[in-house]
Amino acid sequence: MDKVFQIHLAGLLFTIEEKAYQQLKNYLDNLHRHFQNNNEVVMDIESRMAELFQQKLGSNRNTLFEPDVLEVCQTLGNINQMDEDGHIQPQANATNDTHQRVHKLRRNPHDESLGGVCSGIASFFDIDPVIVRVLFVLLLVLYGSGILMYLILWAVVPKANAEEAEIMRLQRQNRSRRLFRDPDSRVIGGVAAGLANYFGLDRVWIRLIFVASIFLFGTGFWLYIVLWIIVPKASTASDKLMMKGEPVDIKNIEKEILKNQGANKVNSIAAHGTNVLGILVKGVLKLVGGFVALLLFVLVVSISIAMVAIFFNLGNTKDLNELIGITVKDASIIWSAKTGVLLTLLIPCVALLMVVIKSLFKIKIANKTWGMTLGGMFLVGLILLAYSGISFANSVKESTLKSNVHRIVTADTLFIEGIEMPIVDEDNAENLTELAFYDKGVVIDKDKIYFDINNFKIKPGKTDSIYLKVIFTSNGRNEENALKHIEDIIYDFKISGNRITIPAYYSLNKTSQFSWQEVDVILSAPQGTVVVFDDAAKEIVYDGNMNEADGFIYNVTSNGLKCLDCVTEEDLDNTEISIDGDSSGLNMDIHSDEENETVKIRIGKPNLGITSHKTVTRRKNGEIVKVEETRVGPLVIKKETKIK
Repeated sequence: MDKVFQIHLAGLLFTIEEKAYQQLKNYLDNLHRHFQNNNEVVMDIESRMAELFQQKLGSNRNTLFEPDVLEVCQTLGNINQMDEDGHIQPQANATNDTHQRVHKLRRNPHDESLGGVCSGIASFFDIDPVIVRVLFVLLLVLYGSGILMYLILWAVVPKANAEEAEIMRLQRQNRSRRLFRDPDSRVIGGVAAGLANYFGLDRVWIRLIFVASIFLFGTGFWLYIVLWIIVPKASTASDKLMMKGEPVDIKNIEKEILKNQGANKVNSIAAHGTNVLGILVKGVLKLVGGFVALLLFVLVVSISIAMVAIFFNLGNTKDLNELIGITVKDASIIWSAKTGVLLTLLIPCVALLMVVIKSLFKIKIANKTWGMTLGGMFLVGLILLAYSGISFANSVKESTLKSNVHRIVTADTLFIEGIEMPIVDEDNAENLTELAFYDKGVVIDKDKIYFDINNFKIKPGKTDSIYLKVIFTSNGRNEENALKHIEDIIYDFKISGNRITIPAYYSLNKTSQFSWQEVDVILSAPQGTVVVFDDAAKEIVYDGNMNEADGFIYNVTSNGLKCLDCVTEEDLDNTEISIDGDSSGLNMDIHSDEENETVKIRIGKPNLGITSHKTVTRRKNGEIVKVEETRVGPLVIKKETKIK
């Protein structure tokens, strides 16, 4: 049985086998002797070693062995192999396979912040995982699609097996260039300088692109902020070498540290100015972040309260639950939909709130367990929504219709009376509630629910008869089920002689299911038929039937309804009106010069109705004829007299 030791390297705890420990101890002793006057170089090399050791360890093992130590030492270079100029001689056993890649999309178990999705995509395309993470955050800002896409990939993409995971680890270890923020060339946060180093461009062009994109709806500003938060800063000499794509070995680490020590003295004044600006910007960002955190907290609480109210039928949600109850009769669909809505709305807000709090206050409130739990709950919410949506869609997938046609035997004049939707007033407000649903007015009673009818149209008929056609439509699981829902419709129209009563609504018992029932009413009448509406009927009839809307008496023509009692502006300009009132009623004389017409209207006592007398003198067949027309209610009397 081999002995193992626990050591601290760069502040991290490692478990190491005895032979590996002796190998590492000899290496570090030589390192300390060589750089005895420059502890910063030693600390930076130890940090790089610790990073490489961490990459070797994962969920499969937690102990370092001699080959691991040898490989890391060969990567960094051996102090004993330095020539007179300080360069490291290449090792015979050094790892040269720097171009291995996994050619299948897999999640990376050796570099996972949450599920290893971003790191796996980066390994597949051989790019820095930070770039992929930035793209997911940008998608998260764009309507939250980043969360959904990440969860789908987490569920679909398999985790890399042992061989693939090792290739991913070597690929990450041997990657010579990584994306960092450059603190030595920064103006604000070093984002532009870091991007320039990664892509090998002049940092001036990157900065110009950011400034120009600020004027595109502020995208440049927010993109810079996202990159500032996500992209790590190149703090150590190893980070700065990888940022520039240079080999991370002992000699380069030493050169980088010595260069930075000189540069820090020269640029201290400039650095102070940028630090002040950075502090101001970060202060503003913290205020904005605090405000965002407060909004997210209020949103989380509001969603929670609203959903609890809906779940337990509290407050004003009673009417909504009643409407849901009459639309969906399967309790499993209702509870699945409610739970799914709760999870898909609440989980993203909670996750964003945790991220904002962690960024603002550096509080570690989220870890892998939390992330997996929230992601799993969000996925459950999506599954429940999918189940409820598919189940409900299947219950209303078939549509059918049924129509009733009624022939009306009457004279040339039809009287249309309307019945308005029940109105909520102070006397019966406890029993009736108004709301809107599916672009319909809806009134909920104790025993029934009332819906607006779809249409009431009047069109010219092709025969001499008058027909009233009522069309009922509904949806269901199948045609038989849809017809059953049609039978549940209660629509009480009435035909009495030449009087037709058209309700503006149909109703369903609360025990019935609302399955997108519709009621359309079509009145077909011969051309020349006179139709008289009351106020309620005019509110129901389809507006496209009427060429004018301020009258009540219309004539059916081939082009729709023509108003007979509407007064135009031209009529008013050419009309003289005289009014005379007495105890028996009101007398009104209207005379038009252009038409040579005189209309006499007498409004008597209520039981006499409205009487009008119209006299027109015109030339007919070469003779002068006086035409007198008298109306008393529905009765019309015409008289023609030749004038000698």
